[in-house]
Amino acid sequence: MKKSIKNEELKINDLILKQRELFLYEEVSDNSMLRLIKEIKVLNNLNHKPIKLWINSPGGSTTCGLALMNLIRESKSKIITIINTEACSMASQISVVGHQRYIYSNGWWMAHDMSGGISGDYTSKVIYRAKYLEAHAKSLEGAYKEFTKLTNKDLELARNGELWLNAEQCLEKGVVDKILK
Repeated sequence: MKKSIKNEELKINDLILKQRELFLYEEVSDNSMLRLIKEIKVLNNLNHKPIKLWINSPGGSTTCGLALMNLIRESKSKIITIINTEACSMASQISVVGHQRYIYSNGWWMAHDMSGGISGDYTSKVIYRAKYLEAHAKSLEGAYKEFTKLTNKDLELARNGELWLNAEQCLEKGVVDKILK
């Protein structure tokens, strides 16, 4: 029985990939980004028809997410991002670089400041990491500025806490191009 379930899963995944639909329904990680990057590269090599990237993610690793964002920006195929419930943290970054950007009417989008990931108790490491984080955060904020209408006040709120936007607010602030019902 397990074998037939695995075969059915493979058939479904193959059909979905043939339809040029990809999914980020997990944390932004080495594994999820490697899978999506491979899938986009394969689809780009087949033809340049649009690719749909469905997003329902709590976010995750910025370096992994940036790798996908770079590929989306360079993709010969239009990447259509669709927020299908939530795009938080790094997933919010990924959602805004889509060539066409959508959100469902019950969807949410959230941006916040980066976490530091600092371990150890010595000052020099904390100072060094703070400089790196500041430069990295400015780079990430640049994508919001380039692809949305978020104001400096919005970005300050994101830096000092969390900026949550519902579908209507996402449309108003240029985070998405259209709301799906």
